[in-house]
Amino acid sequence: MISNLVGMRIRALRGQRKKTQQQLADLAGIPRATLASVERDDANPSLAVVFKIATALGMTIDELVESEQRRIQHVAVEKMRRSSSGDGLYQAITVSPPGSFHFNQLAFRLSGQGVYPGVPHPPGSEEYLHVLAGEVELEVAGEHLLVRTGETAAFRGNVRHSYRNPGATECWAIVTILEGVGKDNFE
Repeated sequence: MISNLVGMRIRALRGQRKKTQQQLADLAGIPRATLASVERDDANPSLAVVFKIATALGMTIDELVESEQRRIQHVAVEKMRRSSSGDGLYQAITVSPPGSFHFNQLAFRLSGQGVYPGVPHPPGSEEYLHVLAGEVELEVAGEHLLVRTGETAAFRGNVRHSYRNPGATECWAIVTILEGVGKDNFE
């Protein structure tokens, strides 16, 4: 059972589509009394009932239960978290939305010959490095890999790792971290 948070939304959508309760109930294959109860918030409908109503309205369940709030989350540049190494050779900006659960994405710049030691994440974490410009030498638990412009490397995020720019000019990259996502894909 799911909480009935969609009654008013169903009623509004039904009105927009100029359907009576009986017409929508028939389309959904449910009794009119069930639909009426859902619309009045007198019921705690099963997922199956919500699915039938959503389908009858030509929507997915997600679209039906989604709030009327914006579907796009915008983060202004001044609200993005910034970090840098003590020597200033590494500068990053967190581009993932604040409050993203177990997901963190950073765009970073690393000066020529700069090195930045990554921070190990919880067990089961995965990390993805995508180089936008230049080259990054990735070191993961003693193993080294040169990642060039346009290339991506994936590795366990819970082990010691570092990024090094072997070139003379700065490089740009994106790091995506999925913390504690479960099964280790790198065995």
